Order: sequence, then C-alpha cells, then structure tokens
Amino acid sequence: MAVDRFGGEPRVVELPVPVAGPGEVLVRVAAAGINPYDAKVGDGILEGRPHVFPLVLGVDGAGTVEACGPGVTRFVRGDPIFGQFLHDPVGVGTYAEYTLVPERIGVTKVPRELSSVQAAALPTSGMTALAALDTFALRPGDSLAIVGASGGIGSIAIPLAAGRRASIVALARPASAARLRALGAAETIDSAPDGLPERLRRRFPGGVDALLDLMSAAPRFAELASSVRPGGTAVSTVYAADPSRAGPSGARQINLSLEPSAALLDRLVDEVVSRRIPVPVERTVSLDGAIGALREVKAGRGAGKTVIVI
Repeated sequence: MAVDRFGGEPRVVELPVPVAGPGEVLVRVAAAGINPYDAKVGDGILEGRPHVFPLVLGVDGAGTVEACGPGVTRFVRGDPIFGQFLHDPVGVGTYAEYTLVPERIGVTKVPRELSSVQAAALPTSGMTALAALDTFALRPGDSLAIVGASGGIGSIAIPLAAGRRASIVALARPASAARLRALGAAETIDSAPDGLPERLRRRFPGGVDALLDLMSAAPRFAELASSVRPGGTAVSTVYAADPSRAGPSGARQINLSLEPSAALLDRLVDEVVSRRIPVPVERTVSLDGAIGALREVKAGRGAGKTVIVI
C-alpha cells in the first residue's frame, strides 16, 4: 500500500521484491501495525529526508527473515523478527508482502510467547509508552492522567503504569471506560472537550503527579498542564508542550521524542511477557482493507490497535 506523492491517496500497487544490501535484511511481512504516524508519513511529515515513490507506508511490522545482505550478524534466514522498520530512504515500509530493514535499528526477534499479529502491534505504541514512563519515573501511588487513553499508546501505557503501582486516570469517551478499567485504570473521566480541564482539576484539586497527553494541540495541552501539581511533569507525544516555561502550576512540560532501539524494544518485550500484559489488538484487516482502516486511525476513531495481516 503506497502513495505516489506526498498527500496522495493510498493505493495497493505491485512492486518488485526488494534486494537486501549491506547491513540489511529482507523480511517476508506477516503483519503490520497501523499508527496515526503512518498517515502523517504519507502526507509528507518526513519530506525533508531521503525518500522514494511509490512510497510504501507502514512503520511497524513482524515477519520472517528471507535473506540477509552482506555484513549482517544479528539475524539469519528464517528468524522471526519485529520492530519499528522506519529508515532512509523513507518509503520502504511494512504495508507490503516484503520489505527491507537495517539490522542496526529498532528490531529484534519475536519471542515465542507472542504471535506475529501481537508483535506487529507493539513497537511504536509500546516503545512510546515505555519511554514516557521512563520520563515520569513514577513512584507507587503517584497519579497519572492519560489523555487519549483508548488508543494504541494509551492501551499499553495503562497496564505498564499499573505495574509500577501508579494510580491511573484515563481521559476517554464513556464507551471505552470499561475496557480501560480492565486494562488497569483506577478511574475514567469523560474526555469530551467542553470543560475537560475543569473536570480534571475538580477531581484532583491538588494536581495530578503526571500527565501523558497523546492527542491535544498546544492550547488544550497548556490548559491540561495546569492540572499537574507543582514539580510534576506533563508530557506531549504530539509536540504540543512548551519546554521553555513551566505551566501555571509549575509543572515541567516535555515533548517526547521517541528514540527507538533494539534495547528499548527488548525491555518492552520483557515487561509484556513477564507480566502477561495484554497486547491491545482490537481488529485485523487485509492489505486491501487497510486504506479505510488507516483513514479511521488517522481520524482518531480507532480503539486499541488495528493490525494488517498480509
């Protein structure tokens, strides 16, 4: 599934099977996780980096090593691998039967406890959630408010934070409340835009210890950051924070920039497997059905993770 130009409509195309170069592995893709970021790549967010057209979409994937290029040492043919496959040139993505990935980036072997569909759902969302929790350094009993909790990142961040014995309040639509409580949220607050900061401040008049905002633009993020206690931390994953100044409450504001790596992915796998954290796959689609699914995820209508089975 590719676009012919930045901002173009995705379509299913036929392309030659790529050939692994030095340090690269050729992967027969079994499953690809859909992220809102994938649509942004198609729209041109990485236009300044080297890229190719047709630009095959997809960042997260899981599959089997079909061939190894010269100099590859981490993998051999037949290894099941997964991870975040994004690399230059942009456009050699995971929404495809075959793709290439440099062995040095954020990919690792699929543990036997995970299916390829579960593995494909984890990398970007899971590493983002884990990196955010590293930023907060939560202590047992600390309160963590998650804005946009019902999506892929939030659905993994909740059980990860619950494992640290944090008290999680999920800001989401009421229809998602039961699912989020089952994941480990202590309580939920309706995320309807009108009056949301006020609802959070009424519930936590002294301020929450930490805020993880997965969706708000800068003006709303600033309002929500005022609900964090002095000395607390407010993190945006969509670059809505203003790190140059603290919020009205004195909270730190941080824009989280994910630095994917095999080490971070291995840490994520250890937590998911050892604590039996549910991987939030809500549905699977075919490659032909992925165009509509990506459109829904881009619009913020997807709960949990949608995975393409190829």
